[in-house]
Amino acid sequence: MSNFDFTLPDVGEGIAEAEIIEWSVAVGDTVSVDQVVAVIETDKSQIEMPIPVAGKISAIHAKPGDVVKVGEKLISVDAVGDVPAPTAGHHGAASTSSPQAVTQVSVSNSVGRPLASPSTRRLAASLGIDLNVLAGTGPHGRITESDVRGFTGEPQSAQPVAAVSVGPAGARVIPLQGLRRQIASSMSQALSIPHILEFKEIDATALLDFRAVINETGHKISVTPFLMKACINALIKHPTFNARFDSTVNEIHEFDSVHLGMATATDDGLIVPVIKNAQSLSIVELSDKLNELAELARTRKASTDQLTGGTFSLTNFGSFGTWLGTPVIRPPEVGIAGFGCVSEKVIVVDGQPAVRKILPIVVAADHRINDGAHLGAFVNEIAEQLLHPENLEK
Repeated sequence: MSNFDFTLPDVGEGIAEAEIIEWSVAVGDTVSVDQVVAVIETDKSQIEMPIPVAGKISAIHAKPGDVVKVGEKLISVDAVGDVPAPTAGHHGAASTSSPQAVTQVSVSNSVGRPLASPSTRRLAASLGIDLNVLAGTGPHGRITESDVRGFTGEPQSAQPVAAVSVGPAGARVIPLQGLRRQIASSMSQALSIPHILEFKEIDATALLDFRAVINETGHKISVTPFLMKACINALIKHPTFNARFDSTVNEIHEFDSVHLGMATATDDGLIVPVIKNAQSLSIVELSDKLNELAELARTRKASTDQLTGGTFSLTNFGSFGTWLGTPVIRPPEVGIAGFGCVSEKVIVVDGQPAVRKILPIVVAADHRINDGAHLGAFVNEIAEQLLHPENLEK
């Protein structure tokens, strides 16, 4: 028997820490190889953590709500049987009388599985209930213990209530946890970027007419995929915006492929799934992929790979019914485009006043990478693409 320290693995690109959401084991429990021991939240997705050894839990080093850095201890186990062989990295450490060794640990995401916590899964398994037949009543369709017990007719347990205390002047003090804490951290980092912004309004009449023609063929496509396609085409012509900036070594990485992040509103906060190689997709294919990833984001089933690796992002303020906003760049990306709500305005057409449907556009750029002249040319290219929507697929 040897002591094995299971540490937080690097579960995704650039991930430095994760929040403990729930433990599914306790000190003294016996675990088997690849048994899920915890749910963590990082990079805006919840991930189940399997342990690579069998044995008995001797210590748990963090509690739910704690933020643990990659390489820090999660659990100590009195391991039995085979202990994973050392590999490069710092994802787990087995120690006896020999020097500390390291082992790679795989992580799993709940993609393709009913959304439920490990404790709910254990309860369902003990009662012989297939989670696939249940409808979850928790956030984002998550199956709760009450859902499981209700299926069997057992008394339902009370739903957990967020820990709220009373602060100065009777204010409610609510802990900043989960996705909201992740957003707070990423926004603090994002707003350290020197932003410059360029605004433009265009006549969207041709765009909306073109969309109507496509939808008459049997497709039901929103305006967003057309906006995406315009940005993609503009990025190909202006590669300094389809880039990432590594400020630690002062390197700009430009890309030929466009990995487009799409800001998606969820009940818990903003999540940005990424459409990889978006330049190879048609407008219809972009629409299908957007719907697929948006649903995964809303139900918190998006994998780490589907939430990372973006080279540029887009946000549609118009979907919230607002005129426009000021988008915030997602580091290490160097730009983001925003589009507002289409509204009717009187403009001059062929020397005469006319009512037209107007679309507002805004692009934010990292001023360390692009100047105002570059930004103006990029915004003009997006506008030109949308003014001639029949050319978007060319």
